[in-house]
Formats: sequence, structure tokens, C-alpha cells
Amino acid sequence: MNTNVSPVPGIFHFLQHGSVSPQDWQALCQAITTAYLTLYWQPGTLDLDTAPVICEHTGNCLYQFDDNLVRLGMTGFNGKRFTHLAGDPFILYRRQTPHALIRCDTRGYPYHWLVMATLLLTNTLCPTTWTIESDVPVKHWRKVAHWLTYYYQIPVSLLS
Repeated sequence: MNTNVSPVPGIFHFLQHGSVSPQDWQALCQAITTAYLTLYWQPGTLDLDTAPVICEHTGNCLYQFDDNLVRLGMTGFNGKRFTHLAGDPFILYRRQTPHALIRCDTRGYPYHWLVMATLLLTNTLCPTTWTIESDVPVKHWRKVAHWLTYYYQIPVSLLS
């Protein structure tokens, strides 16, 4: 349980302006899956002692990253609720969806690393689809951007 009384960065706002093509969505989902698997199997590559536990968006069941992300037209995940490491669900849709969640407060829980990687990949692979803002310090974004560039050879775009 997070007992820190000071505010912890981890609020993300992402407003969708249009739909993502099926090809771009497939590329994005594959990149997210690759990032997750690297984070899971090699957390030390991001200077983490252990891999964050990633669950589906409710935080109750461990997430299985596979091709279902492409077929469903949405991707969503959270931390693990049972261990008090879940915040708001993080959900992105392929199609622009009225009344979709556009905010995720991770409260700084470990799944925020995957949220950041996902948003950087989104900003790079679908640059005009979302407007993204966050209270996370730039040095954290740079760390994740370097990680993605180094391990995937994807020159990700930092948020502007």
C-alpha cells in the first residue's frame, strides 16, 4: 500500500482526436506487447528490481498480452488491486469513442512505467490521434524514451 502523504506524479490525460487505422493499431499493439514482455522478463533494463504486475483494467486478473488486443480494438490495463497497487484503469481505443476515459491516475504505482511506454509509442506510431499531457517529470519520460529507443530501435517522440 502506498503510504506516501505527498503527491506522487502519475496523472495522464489523453484526448483522442480520431480513429487509428487497423494497420497502425496492429503495429501499436505489437509494440505495447513487446514493451510489456521486456518489462516483465527483464525489469532491470529499466532499472527496476522486479517487474510491475500488470492486470486487466479492473486490476483483478493478471493480463495476458496477445493478439486479442488487436481484435478487440482496445487495450487496457492496471496494477494489481489485491496488493493495493492499482490506480485508475488505462484504456485506449482504436476507434474514437464518445465518453471514453481520457484520464489515468496511476498514483505512481509500478504500472505507470507501462502507461508511459504506451503513450510514447502512441505518440510515435499515431502522432496525430491523441493529445497527451502528464504531471510526470520529463526525466522519467526521457528514461522510458531511451529504454524504448535502445531496446526496440524505435526513435520515440517525446511529448511536446
